[in-house]
Amino acid sequence: MIRRWGLSLLKIVDKKVAKRTAIQEQVIWPLRAHNNLTVIGGNRTERVVFTLPKFTIPDDKMLVVELNEQEGGRHQSFTVDNADLVRAKVINELKVK
Repeated sequence: MIRRWGLSLLKIVDKKVAKRTAIQEQVIWPLRAHNNLTVIGGNRTERVVFTLPKFTIPDDKMLVVELNEQEGGRHQSFTVDNADLVRAKVINELKVK
């Protein structure tokens, strides 16, 4: 079965949102994408690499990455904290095979 996926959004949001509080979200647009597939076959694993501008995340916020299935009901999302970004390695040159 073939599924069509698309990157929905990369955004920085508050970790805790109190009731009746204004929600502030900051959308981050990828600078580049490598192997940006929109169609993934059944029982397959694919890897997509997005390059983002250099940024930090405040302690009370987190980065949310959302992926949506087009014409379907499955949606995936995961969060990244600033501690994860601090451990990330800077890539000066992307070597693609």
